[in-house]
Amino acid sequence: MKIVVVVSDFPKVTETFVADNVLHYLSRGHDAQVFHLKPFRRDEVVHDHTRPVVERGFTFPWIGGASAAALAWGLMRRPGAVLGVVGAICRTFWAEPRPLLASLAILPKALALGRMARAQGVEHIHAEFAGYPATAAWIAARASGVPFSFSAHMHDIFVTHGLLVDKAREARFVRVISDYNRRFLAALPGFPVQKLHVLRCGVNLSAPAPLPPAPGQGRALRILFVGSLIPRKGVAHLLQAVAALSDRIDWRLDILGGGPEDDRLRVLATRLGLGERVRFRGPQAAAAVRAAMQAAHVLVVPSVTDADGQSEGIPVVLMEALAEARPVIASNLSGIPELVRDGETGWLAGPGDAGAIATALTRAHDDYDAAARLGQAGRALVAQEYDIDRNAAALLAMMEATT
Repeated sequence: MKIVVVVSDFPKVTETFVADNVLHYLSRGHDAQVFHLKPFRRDEVVHDHTRPVVERGFTFPWIGGASAAALAWGLMRRPGAVLGVVGAICRTFWAEPRPLLASLAILPKALALGRMARAQGVEHIHAEFAGYPATAAWIAARASGVPFSFSAHMHDIFVTHGLLVDKAREARFVRVISDYNRRFLAALPGFPVQKLHVLRCGVNLSAPAPLPPAPGQGRALRILFVGSLIPRKGVAHLLQAVAALSDRIDWRLDILGGGPEDDRLRVLATRLGLGERVRFRGPQAAAAVRAAMQAAHVLVVPSVTDADGQSEGIPVVLMEALAEARPVIASNLSGIPELVRDGETGWLAGPGDAGAIATALTRAHDDYDAAARLGQAGRALVAQEYDIDRNAAALLAMMEATT
């Protein structure tokens, strides 16, 4: 089976599930490629195991070359389909200039994708994310007749609902990664609820490393954050939380990741007097991230909804930490409570509630045996519902059944 997976950015270290899914398709003998809308991210950290997928990434110019040829071909050979797409985009976003222009900008390269898919015998197009990737897949499917589907993760459905219903009506299925997302989409007027299927993201499962010795008696509580340094990750609230910890608690915080908030967060850490207890380690390769998780006592995911309405789905880093049986503290936000069940598989704090994070960190420090039991329960839940091989196989089966 020939499959094209559509994304916006590629490669992207925070979207490792894309590469993991494609690796699964390849391992099952399918011909899978990744079409990325934006230019290739040459400065991104590429994990060694994902290189076979990275080599299968491709795109077309925004306009010119194959994209210009596809637009001319579409206007001459399938004008109704092309003008229908343009009309739907303009009707939907007439009062929102930014998504209007962005959606129209991807039209030529999406038509080029459709033309390529038809010429090369592609049998299914699947978009990861319900926003612009799904729009591109929808246009390509209209141009080529190749069936398509898309996944809905997080801010791709929360920020704007434009075209969601149109795309879902023509998609073979819509995969959502949480019950929260299913309820959200099912409530949209006209949404084809029967096409919704809850299928989690996932991680690779291997035997977890032994936990580090419990904190106390001269051992600091090792706290870890892994993720992009952007507003919705809420790292400022984590810094405020560790600043509020009692003087009797010895702790260290490692922050793995980079982004536009880096300088501001460093300034905040200095202003809070955190000193060398906080280390900003920048983006790290997969092996270094896993080593940091294995050395950590607890992982914190302090997510919030940012000023643009962007939020989390169920962060893969939570799955990775629980796969290592590490205790986690996370925000009670979106689909996160479906994985981090407060008092069962981890601790939840209100978004932006530094005091609640500090309280949970204190509990982890004072009774690490109890924290470790939460980590073990989380590991069992991840094995049951978030196994990447099982879930990638299920997504592949849905493609095969609807092609």
